[in-house]
Amino acid sequence: MPNNFDEVPSVDFSVDMGDFNNVRQVASMLASLGIPEAPREFEREFRRAKAASKIFIRNAGAEEVDEAQKIESQKVGHSKSGYVPTGTLQGSITPQFSDDGLKVSVLPLATAQDAEKARQAIKQGVKKIKRISRPSKSEEAYYYGAAVEFGLGHNPKEPFMKPSGEKVIAKLDSKFEQTMREALE
Repeated sequence: MPNNFDEVPSVDFSVDMGDFNNVRQVASMLASLGIPEAPREFEREFRRAKAASKIFIRNAGAEEVDEAQKIESQKVGHSKSGYVPTGTLQGSITPQFSDDGLKVSVLPLATAQDAEKARQAIKQGVKKIKRISRPSKSEEAYYYGAAVEFGLGHNPKEPFMKPSGEKVIAKLDSKFEQTMREALE
């Protein structure tokens, strides 16, 4: 099977700091009008807002991982679709953060090969399955979270990423507003 990484379901959260550029321009204009402390005050507040945003994104990623793992463990497989849970898919739900820390994508990174290894380990009596946290570099990697989420062939859809994302996002809007208020007080 060809690599299907582009089909892996993900839940993405990000903070756009672009509006701060407008405020930066206003601070510069105020400085030119005789309020020299405006740019310094802006930079101080900007640093606080950015730091709070990074923490917010880390927490959003953690909440999404927890919720997706919970839904996956409770509602996916269990003889409904023929999918036999090994814990590999649940353990592979991983946050991937952008370099600037202002974006997170949470996605299941388990491959069919990982699941087969887990099944073999379970047969041999292993109790703890290794957690997956990086995309496979193999060109043949088949990420089966896509087949579980969206269905494949005779297997029905068993979404776990979309419902978890919807549940988490419902909480995040008010949390972000509160986070910014606290950061800028």
